[in-house]
Amino acid sequence: MPRAIVTLGLAETLRNIRIQNKIQAKQLASHIGKSPAYVSKLENGSIQTIDVDELYSILQFISGEESQIELAEQIYKSLNLKYSTKEIEDQLWFVNYDTVRCILPIPDSLITDLNSRIESLGITRQYLIDRINANEALSDEDKLDVTIPYNQWYHPANESGNTQAIKIKLSDKELNSILDRKKDVAPYIYIFCIAFYLLKIERFKDIVSLTDDSNIELTQATTSLLNSYKFLSIFQKNKLIAEKQSQEDIQEILSSFDKDNIEILSDIISGFRFASQHNIKATNEQLKAFGENMHWDLGFMLRLISMQYNSLKETSVSNKKCLLSEIEDLIQKYANLPIDQNRIESY
Repeated sequence: MPRAIVTLGLAETLRNIRIQNKIQAKQLASHIGKSPAYVSKLENGSIQTIDVDELYSILQFISGEESQIELAEQIYKSLNLKYSTKEIEDQLWFVNYDTVRCILPIPDSLITDLNSRIESLGITRQYLIDRINANEALSDEDKLDVTIPYNQWYHPANESGNTQAIKIKLSDKELNSILDRKKDVAPYIYIFCIAFYLLKIERFKDIVSLTDDSNIELTQATTSLLNSYKFLSIFQKNKLIAEKQSQEDIQEILSSFDKDNIEILSDIISGFRFASQHNIKATNEQLKAFGENMHWDLGFMLRLISMQYNSLKETSVSNKKCLLSEIEDLIQKYANLPIDQNRIESY
């Protein structure tokens, strides 16, 4: 199982997000089946490596985020408080979460472009997948090294500094699902590799080995292509935003998903403001309780408030009051369950 190196940035991020979301160390320890002392060592950097699945489980738990994209945003914001863009880019554990673990919506126009390039080149999908899985930019030693996991960024032993590499393994099924639009989401790295090798074949045909400068140029061209379709990793999106000077410039790089999110949040805030204008004291009390509930378990609360209450539009006020009363009774029922039936677990 792949392991992540616990950098100072990772240790600080885990602690910051846990405290920000009011998760006690003993709660986290119970969640991962470890002692509070282990959590303390993890957060002060005394532990050198951690299983990646355990790391992602911890991040999900302490953030309460149901969406991987929202969690990646929260991680980036925590890192950005102390680290520069270059320093964040060097955090291998974050790069892995951002580009491999995080699942992003794929713009339909980008899929059209990729399919069009395959057709124009006159190549088969099998040829493309073979080129991708050949990992042509890696050394022969790394290709044959069975200790290097697939689809996981790492620091090559024969390279200096913070050079990063990844050994890709993309299945025929995965590629076809993406290109046939059977899947409309994928990790950033999958789409990047598809686009990278299509550009490589366009420019260099069957040539496998390229100079470092050519590989860098191809990487930049691929990034620009994906940026043009607003298919952005969290790092790429925040890097572009930091370079923009005005709100209009920022709007230009946001995808339709980002804009929908902004519009939805704005609508929700407008509703809260409307309620506040009519009874600010009662609204504050209810919003405070809502905030506490979010800190308790954001994923659960998002699922709860997304249920189709609007299907009750013909329901009388009396029946709505009955429904609220029954919900309160259910909360008491589960709050009063015996301890052995109320253990912290994943759901």
